[in-house]
Amino acid sequence: MSNAVELIAIPEQMIAYLPVHGSVREMREPFKRLFAAVADAGLLPVGPPMARFDLNLADPDDADFEVALPVTLGPNGNMPDDSGDVRADTMPAHYALVTTHKGPYEEIGVGYTALTEELNSLGYAVTGPASEVYLVGSDSGAAPADFITEVRLPVDR
Repeated sequence: MSNAVELIAIPEQMIAYLPVHGSVREMREPFKRLFAAVADAGLLPVGPPMARFDLNLADPDDADFEVALPVTLGPNGNMPDDSGDVRADTMPAHYALVTTHKGPYEEIGVGYTALTEELNSLGYAVTGPASEVYLVGSDSGAAPADFITEVRLPVDR
């Protein structure tokens, strides 16, 4: 599948996130913890889950990254104090180079290659962590060949 790249505007959004140290190949447990904390706090998810990490990931099995979920916060605008390591933050509006990957997570590197090539050809600067938005993922019951992941790279135009 061709990985077409486009520049899109990402609106500001409130997220609940969980900082993680470990393997980016093993996100199931961190996502379970995040979803449980969001549900326990009575918050409403308003978009698909995502992971955010440094584009120059040296070792995918020994990495610092975040799992996140767009949410609508309660009236006080905070995660409750008893949410463990889960925090809330506002992800600012920004531009991102985006491509959509269809297929297993193990093959997502082609999406990053397409983004990097476009980034280099346009001369844009990376302004934050790369993110993967799991539109159809392992939690959906879909076969890996049918996973759909939006890969985003925030940039300054």
